[in-house]
Amino acid sequence: MLRLLVTKYWVLAHLLVMAGTLCFTPSPRAFLAIWGAASLILMALALPPGRKGETFWMARTRVATAIRLDVVFWSGLLAVIWVGIGLLNGPRAWVYSAALKRWIYDLPPMVFLPSSIEFGLGTGFWAGLTGGLAGAVAVRCALPRSQRLLALLGLGCLTGLLALGALTAGVVTGAAPTLAWLGGCFDASVLWFLLLCTGLGVATEAFLEGHWRTLIWAQGVVVANGMGLAAFAPVEVVAVAAVVAVIYLCLAVAVVRGGGRYPRALWHCAMLLPILFAVGLGLALGPERTLWQPEVWAQQLERFFAQWGFRADLALKVMGGEPMLGGGPQAMDFMGKLFVKGGRAWALWRAGGTGVPCDLMKLLAERGLMGTLFLLLPGAAMLGKCLMRWVEFHQGVRRHYSLRYIFVFAGCGVGVLGVLFASLIGTPLHTPAVLCVFLIVCATLSGWMPQLR
Repeated sequence: MLRLLVTKYWVLAHLLVMAGTLCFTPSPRAFLAIWGAASLILMALALPPGRKGETFWMARTRVATAIRLDVVFWSGLLAVIWVGIGLLNGPRAWVYSAALKRWIYDLPPMVFLPSSIEFGLGTGFWAGLTGGLAGAVAVRCALPRSQRLLALLGLGCLTGLLALGALTAGVVTGAAPTLAWLGGCFDASVLWFLLLCTGLGVATEAFLEGHWRTLIWAQGVVVANGMGLAAFAPVEVVAVAAVVAVIYLCLAVAVVRGGGRYPRALWHCAMLLPILFAVGLGLALGPERTLWQPEVWAQQLERFFAQWGFRADLALKVMGGEPMLGGGPQAMDFMGKLFVKGGRAWALWRAGGTGVPCDLMKLLAERGLMGTLFLLLPGAAMLGKCLMRWVEFHQGVRRHYSLRYIFVFAGCGVGVLGVLFASLIGTPLHTPAVLCVFLIVCATLSGWMPQLR
């Protein structure tokens, strides 16, 4: 009993505390990320949750071996160190080059390593990356499948509290919150969309399994995140979320009919009403807006594509100055205007600020080819494992596979794909809270793939 109290849920609790710290802290500091990531990995090594029939020392050996052989751990450590060096390798002076006959930024103290134009820029991104990768390693190597489900519900509760807090602040003050601590309305809505899809998948699976407590918690996650999404998300995100909600409502009706549980009317209400209640209450409590104006949408799309093409080209030019190492954090703020030429280009620059509406383009401009490769490796390793298991499932025609958690996989998968699509038209993955939660959810994906019986 004492062993269960000491070891069973400590890694899970530490994971949620670390994620909550990054989500609720407006500007995450480096020491918070170091403390959270290092203590989480040490907790997984020292007090790992054991499996059935496994002794404490066997559990420690299993987790230590898994971490030592985990490609996400080593590639993530390389990415964290590479980005961390860039934080410390600065500043770079603004000097005049006689050879080029123009002003440029001088070389950093360590020439052949990534750098920052100003010392310490990009701490928030580094904190989210460090915490998210540590959480992903803990999920992959230490947490059993049942606790991975609790981790998803815990993350959904954390983001749901953020949504309820923003709604409460808006109702009390009468003004729409800026959600600056979550990167703005777009980044916050991407986070809520991710956990909304995850909650819908967990709720459907819990209904089929007959786990009513899990169903109630999952529906609570759906309500809280759905309210935040409906209240504060841009109309484009609301439209995508509405399509996902309609698909879920149709699927839930079929699931209830096929589940064979009575009375069906009660289960229809339990599965359908939470998402409808969340959307309705979120629209009622959120700021007033018109969701469908074709002429406004046409103008916004035209403006967006003009800015996207202009800034993507500008980011590539900034990267072209230092293609391997990049210009450093916030490179567009310092170097972007150096490549703006022509009246139309200056008009677009003044109208859209210094941002880059694409995570990949922002990475290329700031981190260069080497930094982008190092940062994509951990995510590619996690998603690659899912693809390998999917190929094994399709090739193993003579083997018997269990599809027990396929709805959890579908919910998490839709959420992950939604975040990746949003990263093409914005920079949500440069927000610490979104990046941390996204990496942890990606780490759980392989656990819901079809398993051999």
